[in-house]
Amino acid sequence: MSLLFSLLVAGSLVLTRGLEHPSFDSLAASIITDYDLHAGASTGSNGLVLNHYEGTYTSTGRPYSAYAAVFNPDYFSFYPPTKSGCTARVKVSTSSVNFECAYATNGGFFNTSALATPENLCEGNLISDVFTQVATDTSGTKRAEFGILSNNTIIIGFLDSSTIVNNEFKTLLTGWGWLVRNGVNNINNSQDFSSSSQGFIDEKAPRTTIGVFKNGTMILLQIDGEEDILAGPDLNEAAELLISLGVESAINIDGGGSSVSVSDGVVVDYPTCNDTSEKCERNVASFACVKK
Repeated sequence: MSLLFSLLVAGSLVLTRGLEHPSFDSLAASIITDYDLHAGASTGSNGLVLNHYEGTYTSTGRPYSAYAAVFNPDYFSFYPPTKSGCTARVKVSTSSVNFECAYATNGGFFNTSALATPENLCEGNLISDVFTQVATDTSGTKRAEFGILSNNTIIIGFLDSSTIVNNEFKTLLTGWGWLVRNGVNNINNSQDFSSSSQGFIDEKAPRTTIGVFKNGTMILLQIDGEEDILAGPDLNEAAELLISLGVESAINIDGGGSSVSVSDGVVVDYPTCNDTSEKCERNVASFACVKK
C-alpha cells in the first residue's frame, strides 16, 4: 500500500499520496516483446460519445461511478502539460483548454518528488506532435504501452527499444498493467505485474484506463473513488467494467488522486486529489486528449 502524504522518501518531499507508484524495484527483470495491432477507425471527425455509468460490479457487488469517452483515434493524442514539454505539473482542466481538447483525462505516471526537474518529471515514454520523450531507462520498455502509429494503427503491449525507435508514432504513453487483451482479463499475464504488485492491483482507488474496441474506436474510462475510505475499483474490477462495455484491449494509466475527466475544460467527475472526500483536481505531468 502507499505512503502517507507527508512522508519523506529518499530525502524528497512527496507531493501526492495514495495509490502505489511504479518503481524500478517493481519492474520485471526482463520482458518479452509482445504487443497487438488494431486498425484504428477514421470517419473524418472525432466521433466523440460521452457516457456516465453507475452500477455495481458483478464479481464483488461493489458500486461504481464511471465516465467514458468513445472516439476515433485520429483525433487523439497524449500530451505533456505545456507545449514546451514536461516542464511543470498542470491541471488537466487548464491544459485541455490550451490544447483545444473536446475531452481529456489525466495521463501517465510522473515523478512526485518536489525536486523533480523537466528531465525526470514525466516517467516512461511520451510521444506527441509537440513533445517527444523516449525513455533511456527501462521504464519505457518494461511497462505496458498504448500508442498510435502515423497510419492510425493502434499498438498495445510491451515494446522493445527497436520497436519504438523504428516506427513512426503519432502518440505513445507508458502505463502500468495490460488489463484486457482479446476481450478477457489479462492482469495475471501482464508482464509488468509481479508478486510485489499485488497491493497495487488490489488497492481500491480511482482509476483511469485507455482501450480500443474491435471496430477500431477508442475509449477513455475513468472510474471515481476515494482512497481513505477504500472507494473505487481494484484493477480486476476495472477490467471487468471494461470487458462489460465490449472493450477488446486496454491498459491502466495513472490513477488515484490524479484521475479526472474533463469535457470542454470543465471537470465532470468527482476527483479526489488529496485522497479524501474533498473535491479537488491534481496538477499532473501529462494528459490524454480527444481533440475538437
